[in-house]
Amino acid sequence: MDKMEEFHIPKDALKKLKNTEYLRKELSEGKSLKEIIGYSESVMEKFYAAAYRLFQMKEYTKSADAFLFLTTLDPYVYNFWLGLGMSEQLKEDYENALVAYSMAILLDAHNPLPHFHSATCYQKTDNVQDTRASLELAIEYAGDQAEFMEIKKKSQEILWRLNQ
Repeated sequence: MDKMEEFHIPKDALKKLKNTEYLRKELSEGKSLKEIIGYSESVMEKFYAAAYRLFQMKEYTKSADAFLFLTTLDPYVYNFWLGLGMSEQLKEDYENALVAYSMAILLDAHNPLPHFHSATCYQKTDNVQDTRASLELAIEYAGDQAEFMEIKKKSQEILWRLNQ
């Protein structure tokens, strides 16, 4: 199998996707497109690695497309939404970034990262009230967790400046 072959939708899955009755039935049973197509976790990890690589290369339009593809395949993965939000934010498409961060928050409400990044987007759109609210949530959810101390500190600094 060549490297790109695993990124193609298998022919039998394409046939299923073209059958609207089958597709409707599977979706109504709560199946994701990932499950319907039959992508394994290892294939999804490769897709994620490719999207992340595009992000690291500062190819934000391409990484946004890749993360959107991932969220379409499996909308229940926090990192897919966070990656989409960060890509959209760095493209300066703050509204789409906020939608993606909202989905990440739905999947992991107590993680301070999407709250912090949402605050940045709200700040860029001059929405002071939602900036404050998002920063307060980032601070609250960072708590005393060592991995989030930098986010907490930055959130506190921005909030302090907003209140001056």
